[in-house]
Amino acid sequence: MGRTLTRAAWRTALILALASTTGAQQTPSSWVVGGRRGAPWADAASRWIALDDTTRPGAVQLQEIPAKINILRERVRSSSVTPRNIFEYKWSFNRGRLGMDADTLFLGWHPRLWQGGLAEATGIRSLVDGDELTPSFTNNQPATDRPTAVTWLTLDLGVPLAIDSVAFFPPQNGLTNNNQRLRDQYPQAFEVSRADLPVEWLLYEDETSSTGSARYHPLDEILASTFSNNQSVVGLNFPLRFTRFLRFRFGGVKSPDILSEIKAFGKGFPAEGRYLSQPHTFGQPVSFGQVTWKFTKYRLTSAGQVVEDPTAPVQFTLRTRSGTDADPQSYYVFDELGRQQEVERDAYFAATPPKTSIEDGLPNFRGARTDDVGNWNAWSIAYTASGDQNRSSDGRQFLQFSFEITTADPMAFGVLDSLAFQTAPLLADSVLAEVSLEGQLEPPGGRIEVPLGVDTVFVYDLRAAFKNSKQGFDSIELDVPTSTRFLDLEIGGKAATEGTDFSLLPAGEDHLAFAFPQPFKTDTSFRVRFRSALFHPSAFFGGNVLNRDPATQSLPQSIEAGDARSEVKSDRIQVVATQLDLQVLGEVQVLPSIFTPNGDGVYDQARIELPVFGVDQARVEVEACDLSGRRVALVGSFDTGAGRYSPGWGGTDDQGNPVPPGLYLIKVKVKVDGGTFTSIKPVAVVY
Repeated sequence: MGRTLTRAAWRTALILALASTTGAQQTPSSWVVGGRRGAPWADAASRWIALDDTTRPGAVQLQEIPAKINILRERVRSSSVTPRNIFEYKWSFNRGRLGMDADTLFLGWHPRLWQGGLAEATGIRSLVDGDELTPSFTNNQPATDRPTAVTWLTLDLGVPLAIDSVAFFPPQNGLTNNNQRLRDQYPQAFEVSRADLPVEWLLYEDETSSTGSARYHPLDEILASTFSNNQSVVGLNFPLRFTRFLRFRFGGVKSPDILSEIKAFGKGFPAEGRYLSQPHTFGQPVSFGQVTWKFTKYRLTSAGQVVEDPTAPVQFTLRTRSGTDADPQSYYVFDELGRQQEVERDAYFAATPPKTSIEDGLPNFRGARTDDVGNWNAWSIAYTASGDQNRSSDGRQFLQFSFEITTADPMAFGVLDSLAFQTAPLLADSVLAEVSLEGQLEPPGGRIEVPLGVDTVFVYDLRAAFKNSKQGFDSIELDVPTSTRFLDLEIGGKAATEGTDFSLLPAGEDHLAFAFPQPFKTDTSFRVRFRSALFHPSAFFGGNVLNRDPATQSLPQSIEAGDARSEVKSDRIQVVATQLDLQVLGEVQVLPSIFTPNGDGVYDQARIELPVFGVDQARVEVEACDLSGRRVALVGSFDTGAGRYSPGWGGTDDQGNPVPPGLYLIKVKVKVDGGTFTSIKPVAVVY
């Protein structure tokens, strides 16, 4: 009842089937990172965090956090004036999102420190610099002998780390201006709290406007709170738990607060490690094939042993994007009116870096940096398994990847041995397609809309262009909605004859595939007409061209949206549904409503037409019941996705015996994550 093959499985099967007609297919080339022969992880990286490529040769893994090491400081102090954390990322003292980007610091990568609700806190940066002798934070008592002001400090570690203790203290040597010992100026009142998951106001929004109050409020978990501390060096121990944000509140008592340093400690592995590659060039536009990797899960036991653990709560998530130039970013500078104007990279870095808050929008100051959506794809959805087809567009010269290794257990981690990206030369310089409805060459606004579940004639125009690429293709596969029916094909504006000009290949329910006797190597246009219906809110009519000759060492080349035919004005391969309110189970019909299962070949069976919309996984159950609701027969039970299905009932019960004549009820149930959708329709059995 469901789809016969997944998209990835169908593509693999088609490649193997085509290759088998002329012999074994040769292996395309691959870009490999890691492993014994691949590019070193450090060389291929644009940036990474919380990852380690030194423990296992050729592999990268989550970086282990040693116990008794201050995570707020780099392990080996560098000559940098700005303090760095254990991952050697500079601390930022500017809360603003744009300010961090403009200052080459990235939110979620660099640790941050700020005081109260201020946008920045340059005066307290030495709290994390490792200098324990110099006062870094002072909260003086007013001359009127009133309590000190309540103030608070917030640390964003950038990456959630397993924390089990913190410490803070004033200088242990030296005197104040009035000859008081500095070590005695410790906070008598404090509160420490932490949080793992970020909320908007902990990232870059104004905390006062977001929370509705300018007053202090703690984070999710309060670790300690007192108004009677008598320890100069405060050390707090608490359960080991992933922590991204720490908040310290001081003041409210009649004694000053002086701090020289804050420290934090933990152990195990961070909750996540992230990697972003540099854009890699293949020297020319290419087609992308499979993406393969080797990833293994491990656990650190209480005895300190590392053991492989396939059940560990560790996840590897990979994404890719392809582009036409070497820089995947766009750059903006503020103009005289405070607007952000896009500029070249050199002009961006020639502009003034932020001095206070970049949100001020001062003229000729650096603004935001964003992904270049003009020359680069958006990031792909995550790959699900090694061997998946590359989801980024073919015909691009550059490829970039990013991945995350995450764990829900501080003592579990994963090791990525290597990554490989299969490539091959293009079959054509470009293969563009656009979809239209029959009789509608210029859809309003270029948007192709059809009612859900309604049978429609679609026109698929495709144009292949050749200039530098000479390999050509002799097969086309198209992604189409479930149960599509092919009507006809034109090649070069002329009707093509099946069996002579092309062969219609066997395919899954959501594919159309054609093979041609000779490869196309010159500019050629194609027009395919087919009937189908939409069962999702939208559908992309993508596809590929292929070459069956193994000597080409080719890979399928993806079909991209574009101007495939001048008189068609859509330039799109996406079709959307007109209905805004999507029902999972559409209108059920029983045809005929009266049937005669007597074996004469006429109306011997009732066909239940049931459309399922907008889901990828559903459990469908169809029952025949008597008028009391008791089940007489199970007509069908199957797992499927969106589509139109037509199980039939031949008028027998669960034991295969003919049911008595009379009125029965056909009950259809579709179970999805959001609940169960039911429809009941009557049907009559007569003899």
